Amino acid sequence: MNEESTSEAIIVCGVPGSGKTTFAQDLARELHWTILDLDTLTNPLFEHMGGEFLVDVPTAQPAVRASVNDIRYTCLFDTTRENLTLGNSVVVVAPFTSERTFPAAWARLVERLAIPAPRVHLAWMDTPPKEVVRRMQLRGAARDLEKVKEPGSFLTPEVTRPPGVGHIRIDGLFTPREQIDQFLKDFAVREPAR
Repeated sequence: MNEESTSEAIIVCGVPGSGKTTFAQDLARELHWTILDLDTLTNPLFEHMGGEFLVDVPTAQPAVRASVNDIRYTCLFDTTRENLTLGNSVVVVAPFTSERTFPAAWARLVERLAIPAPRVHLAWMDTPPKEVVRRMQLRGAARDLEKVKEPGSFLTPEVTRPPGVGHIRIDGLFTPREQIDQFLKDFAVREPAR
């Protein structure tokens, strides 16, 4: 089989508690694409190492020394690239704070996936900070305890602002069905992938 793969990647990003994982799961189900979730792929090892409270801080430059978070993302990128190489289109979900904030970091993500840039799409879950805190309180996860106590320490303007690269905005206050319908409508009018 020598035909070129036309697999695509939808990168779903947003702050913790924004609803991105639920959206990504629903989208993968709707499209019949593979879902790759940073937490699912890496949390068991990450939590074993004591890193469950790490806050993702955006940076424009690649890290000089790999942090645990860098290693988690490497696992996610490598698994994504492997699926794309096999011809599987994927929905990938993680905060992607640096990648959505800085064009250079986004370009590195696209390069790591090893498919043409027009086949990598960014979907940003835009949920108001007060709603994010409310959702974190409802889910009651240990990893959220410190964030709920001091929401301003992780819901900073640089983390909650819209992406600095092209993206499709998802309204975090819509119902799951409304989110999928709106995304698919917006996704359909994008430039065709090559």
